[in-house]
Amino acid sequence: MPLQFIRSGTHPSNIFFINAESLQDKIDLGALLSRYSRSHKDAETLYKEEFLTNSNRGAEFYAKVFGQYGDDSISELVPHGFAVCLENIPILWSTYLLHFRTLSAIEKSTRYVKAFEYYKPDPKYNAPNLYDTLCKKRIDDYTKEHDRAYRRLALKINDPLELEKPATKRALNARALDETRHYLPLSTLTSLGIMANLRSWLNILAKEKVRNNPSVYVQELINPLLELFKKYFPTIFSQYKFDYLRDAEQVAFSSKLQLENSFKETPSSDPNNLDEFGLRSDLSLDTKLNYIPYAYETERVKKTKPLRETEMLDFSIAIPELDLATFRDVQRHRYFTIQINRWDSYQSKDEEFILLSSPLSTAIDVTIKGNLRQWTHAIELRTQEQGHPQYRQVFQKCGMLIAKQLEINKEELFPYADWRSDKEIGLGRLKSENKREEEY
Repeated sequence: MPLQFIRSGTHPSNIFFINAESLQDKIDLGALLSRYSRSHKDAETLYKEEFLTNSNRGAEFYAKVFGQYGDDSISELVPHGFAVCLENIPILWSTYLLHFRTLSAIEKSTRYVKAFEYYKPDPKYNAPNLYDTLCKKRIDDYTKEHDRAYRRLALKINDPLELEKPATKRALNARALDETRHYLPLSTLTSLGIMANLRSWLNILAKEKVRNNPSVYVQELINPLLELFKKYFPTIFSQYKFDYLRDAEQVAFSSKLQLENSFKETPSSDPNNLDEFGLRSDLSLDTKLNYIPYAYETERVKKTKPLRETEMLDFSIAIPELDLATFRDVQRHRYFTIQINRWDSYQSKDEEFILLSSPLSTAIDVTIKGNLRQWTHAIELRTQEQGHPQYRQVFQKCGMLIAKQLEINKEELFPYADWRSDKEIGLGRLKSENKREEEY
């Protein structure tokens, strides 16, 4: 039977479940969520137009994107059977949720979908007048800068016929959107599809209630989502169980705040103080001797990870002043442990709206921990020519730091990484778009 879009009349219509019963439906659901990330349409409209008119759409999609292109992440979107959809919520709120690693999610991309709208709060929240003014200005600046970037990039292509090709236009547009996304306010509307088990959702919603209450985020997203789960899964989302988890989180979170307040008295001992982009870990000589050979003296093919033995080599890298746009790209790598060392949070509704109206260029400090196997996958994937220039630079720098510590040439340690500069690459997505054109 077709996918079921389950909404409740007592909840906001932009927060809903999508249920899949048969195996075919589950494949369609995974494909729908992936397509959803590159379309301006809402999930139900997209499903009606692409999947109800073609019974093989899901299978065809996975055969191409997973089978031919090797996009492993979309395989995570199939098994759970139902998805949570959050439509037209601020980018800031999606960033909060996606920090939980047990969620398999896919979000509308700022690279393929141009942004136009921002979150307009209910008048009952009394948002300061400056909020609306700032958001409008940032969206306006983004639109103008995108058009300028597109024209500037187009001038670099001398062949008029090349400029008229759909693949070239898509590549130009993607690059222009990449270059200007940092203008967008954190209130910019996004939509995402999420899959996770009920245990994960129960824990996440309890944590968010404690860490962010009171806030518009909790009142407009977390509370309605919690009530939706309670309605359809009452035995799991019982009040007793939720209260227990919420109280437990309150104890842990309060203790954390007390500890961090004590750091203020002795700043030199604060582990959250970051001063430079660099390694924060070291390896013993025995570990190096025992496990480094597994990293570069064994053979493997592109898009495969090194041997499991390389998981014994851990690296923590501090990255100060990382813009939130790039952080969101890094955040997609669920296997990393990412510690946010500095992110100016809000204590009042006015401060919450100030943060929502801040641009994606807002900087935070983070520390990322992963083993060599995880770092290798991320570095070789995120340095490819079609990647965003900013995160290419971040992962190139991480790769250089790790190679230097291990005293191995970076080309030997990460043979499938692309070390070229942005200037050398040029219009990074053009090759991919031309390949897509040839296949169609």
